[in-house]
Amino acid sequence: MRLRHAVGAAFGALVLTVTIPTSANAALGRLDYHYGLPGATTTSLLQDPSSNKCIDIPEIVGHPLQNAFSPNNRTDQDVLLYLEEECFGPSTTLKAGFKAGPARVFKSVVFLAP
Repeated sequence: MRLRHAVGAAFGALVLTVTIPTSANAALGRLDYHYGLPGATTTSLLQDPSSNKCIDIPEIVGHPLQNAFSPNNRTDQDVLLYLEEECFGPSTTLKAGFKAGPARVFKSVVFLAP
């Protein structure tokens, strides 16, 4: 009788462990960047962005002549910076904790979860 109860309790614990949802995978911190036309640039950021998901820079969507630039990766994950929206075109990697100058332009990003 006790063995049946022990097996039932162990099975119940296993079921609870498997069904508990895990937290969403996100980079902790922020990616600071500039955007806009020369002489009229603005600073913005992505705070705690999702990992392994393409993120278009919201301020430049629909503005084909504008880019984001001068990224400062203050997150705990490396980020791929893409030259085109929807993560198309060439990309470069910006390591966690590093920044790049105004020549580093991009329109979308993907944070790389370890």
